[in-house]
Amino acid sequence: MTNQTTVIRPVRVFKMGSVRLPDPAPDMSPIEAVRLYAPSYPHLANAELDEPQLIGEELHYAIKLEPVKTKG
Repeated sequence: MTNQTTVIRPVRVFKMGSVRLPDPAPDMSPIEAVRLYAPSYPHLANAELDEPQLIGEELHYAIKLEPVKTKG
C-alpha cells in the first residue's frame, strides 16, 4: 500500500465589490493577472490587492481601488 499526497492548488478569485473576476492567468502573479483586466476595467491598471482569504477551495483577493479624485 502506498501513501499518495495530492496537493490542491486553490482557485484564485478577484473581487471588485460584488463582482467576481475569475483568474485569467493562474501562472502569473495575482497583481499581474488582475492587470490583464485593464482593457475592460481601466481603473484596474493602478489597483492593488488586499491579502488573500481562503474561502472553501477559493483564494479570494479583494481589489483595492484608488479613490476618484475630482477638482474642487
